[in-house]
Amino acid sequence: MSIYTAMRSGVSALAANSSAMAVISDNIANLNTVGYKRGLTDFTAMLNSQTDGTTYNAGGVLSSTRRLVDVQGSLEQSRSATDLAVAGNGFFVVSENQQPLTNGGSVAFTRAGSFSVDASGFLQNAQGFYLQGWPIQADGSVASSPTSLSTLSTINVADTVSSADATSEVTLTANLSSVQTAYDPVAAGNTYVAGDLATSDIAPHFESSIEIFDSLGAARTVAVGFLKTGPNTWQVEVYTRPEGLAPANPGGLISSGQVQFNTSGGISPGGITGAIANPFTITWDVNTGAAPQELQFFLADSLSQFATNSGVTTVVADGVPPGNLSGLVVEGDGILTAQFSNGRSRALYQIPLATFLNPNGLMPDRGGVFRNTLASGLYNINEANAAGAGRIESNVLEASNVDLAAEFTSMIVTQRAYSASSKIITTADEMLEELLRIKR
Repeated sequence: MSIYTAMRSGVSALAANSSAMAVISDNIANLNTVGYKRGLTDFTAMLNSQTDGTTYNAGGVLSSTRRLVDVQGSLEQSRSATDLAVAGNGFFVVSENQQPLTNGGSVAFTRAGSFSVDASGFLQNAQGFYLQGWPIQADGSVASSPTSLSTLSTINVADTVSSADATSEVTLTANLSSVQTAYDPVAAGNTYVAGDLATSDIAPHFESSIEIFDSLGAARTVAVGFLKTGPNTWQVEVYTRPEGLAPANPGGLISSGQVQFNTSGGISPGGITGAIANPFTITWDVNTGAAPQELQFFLADSLSQFATNSGVTTVVADGVPPGNLSGLVVEGDGILTAQFSNGRSRALYQIPLATFLNPNGLMPDRGGVFRNTLASGLYNINEANAAGAGRIESNVLEASNVDLAAEFTSMIVTQRAYSASSKIITTADEMLEELLRIKR
């Protein structure tokens, strides 16, 4: 009977519009949810087969929901370097636990990049999912695969430290006063012999202390002493302080030589002679635990002899002590770099992006993640800025792609459609009641 089918059609319309209102409510509720993708309700007519052309059997309506996953939300600035967003196509690969994806880890994909370092050193987003990346080897190589999850690891920055680098080069920029009176061995009653400055048997005319680092990163002090022994001629010695740091050398002497200046105040060609002209090795006291250390002093282009006071302008030395993790930086190609307190940095992971032929076919799951389906197609995991994947932005979050004006408009239309659907039921009920009155 057509009246009954009309009533059932009204009921289906109420259910469909109720579902549509639920989708709209979710959209509005998640207006400020990072990486949220707006839902959209589609209505499909349910047509019953008709028995003849004189009566019509109503079929009603069926609703279905889809996500506008491929519509990007606006990118908004953030203060955290580990807040990440994808500018373009692609999803971060995440797992709901800390296990490798090949060992019980459940892979998921998300655009919600509000990551931070948890108590165990893992990069975890606000929804509780762990970011995956390709580890970068010590030689800078990356083992990657566009289809395999086995090369991915859960990103962890715990116990990330920078090793110490021993000092190997020192450049001393200094002036030695040309008006300095030369050392007179007759008047002093002591002829200069290499090592006299280190043992303090003869006081240097000028001395400068320099801090260097051994193989363990410990700060050590070496001194450079200069003694003028003739016109434009200076003896130079390098020695440790205290002298016991290099017990194999009397007074801690580790190198010595001679510097010859020209009449213009510069060093004469070949004017640096002796051991100081070449790299030399410091053998530290065995109790320090440090390895023997090769050191090179560069003086030829940095020493001068002018008629001003002796003094040091600059000292440039390489080598650093061990450093602790002080910050993280993510580049546009997804390279996660650790910055250390000693000024060094090291690339740790490369963050990949997963792309799909039909991202709108992904199945949404809790926590703002998506799972791949037959409709979405298989994933391809590539580095950022490659193979159709977008760029990774740091200090940025992707906002929801919900348009509040569009949602309010849809809400009004849905409310009116729901009211009209309820009118179908009340009208059909009145018609049935009129039919029953005929019998009376």
